[in-house]
Amino acid sequence: MGWIHAGITIFCFAAPSAVMAMPFAIGNAGFLGGMILCLIVTGASILGAKLLLRLKLLYPDCKTFGDIGFQVLGTPGKIWGNLIQLGNFCLFMPCALRFCGLALKGIGNFPGFDECVDYYVFVVAFVCLVTTQVRSFKNAQCFTVLSLACVIGMVLSMVYASFRYENPHKIPAMWFGNPEPEEGLRLIRLAGGCSIAAWAFIPGFLTVELSSCLAEPSEFNKSLLLAGALNVLGFCAGCVVIARWGYKVGEVIAVTPVMAWTPGLAVNSVFNACQLGGNFVSYMLDSVPLGRFCQRAWAPDFKDTWSAGDIGRYLTYTLPVFAFALTLSVFTPSINVLLDFTTALTTPWVSHVYPAVIYWRLKTRGGINVPPQPMTIKEKLIVSYVFLVGCLAVFACFVKAIGFLVFEELRPKFQVGCDGWLLWKP
Repeated sequence: MGWIHAGITIFCFAAPSAVMAMPFAIGNAGFLGGMILCLIVTGASILGAKLLLRLKLLYPDCKTFGDIGFQVLGTPGKIWGNLIQLGNFCLFMPCALRFCGLALKGIGNFPGFDECVDYYVFVVAFVCLVTTQVRSFKNAQCFTVLSLACVIGMVLSMVYASFRYENPHKIPAMWFGNPEPEEGLRLIRLAGGCSIAAWAFIPGFLTVELSSCLAEPSEFNKSLLLAGALNVLGFCAGCVVIARWGYKVGEVIAVTPVMAWTPGLAVNSVFNACQLGGNFVSYMLDSVPLGRFCQRAWAPDFKDTWSAGDIGRYLTYTLPVFAFALTLSVFTPSINVLLDFTTALTTPWVSHVYPAVIYWRLKTRGGINVPPQPMTIKEKLIVSYVFLVGCLAVFACFVKAIGFLVFEELRPKFQVGCDGWLLWKP
């Protein structure tokens, strides 16, 4: 894999979901506030990934996030690393499934499905299961290019829709913060912008695994810069949408009450088709390290060929995780709440806190076959910056997750099941 493909993979890991929420982040943090927030978090995420890359170059035989932690912190480091990285993958896969179902529904209602998103989730579930069989990031290269095309299509659709259709409820956005009259609500919305910036760009999740696919792992630094630049461009597009529609847009742009998202309109169909394709690939990229972890744990002697027998066996290794994702996608009362708490419990930890901690630990106390070394002033500043941004991001993500439950105006709809087989609704 070349460094350009690696950069595209990093960006497309979260972008199909993130670009839908970038206008929401800008609207709630302000034009300048949102862009500054984007640059701060994106910069910290790149630096956190660079710390991981330095560790990877010291331990080239490490293939996973947990392997790096084991070299520095022993078994506790491996458990901690696997818990936050693989835990995120397990809990985001239901979200990707749900987003695929919503996208399919947005393209057009199927006869007999009415408004039940669960039926659409069942339709896309088999395709999502098939995508788990790519096994490695190398095999996913052509799909990541497709995902990039889908992300570009979504961004162009949003921008076009914002110029083509007016928002009758437009309230102009601010340069910093948002114009909510109630202070508590204003702060929670600001925290919502911080949360989106935290999970929109997450190179730390793939650094160890993806750099292993490069002929020269040190070129991964270029991949990080490319992916970071694409992420910043996505937030710039969010500024354009907010300038046209005002600050109060949906957390997912397609739920904003404007004519553009009327079923049957071309811009709506194009946006949702691109969303569907992009989130298929997001589900695939999530499943690659998770499927490999399951295979190595349950069948370390797996031959990894493309014979019918090995294809069937690998399918069985990934089936429990798929069943878990499908179950959560259907029976979770609110996928938004699941995403919020998954972000707070895992994302800043993987992107910022964990890299800073294990790098500091390696330098001050050493690791396996690596003696301790004094840190330069530059290294101290980088580690401190990444760690501080991570801690603030954890706080902001929890404020957003809890605040969106406390304030009725922001609280998502809770329901398990659909009309005809409703299991629970408050």
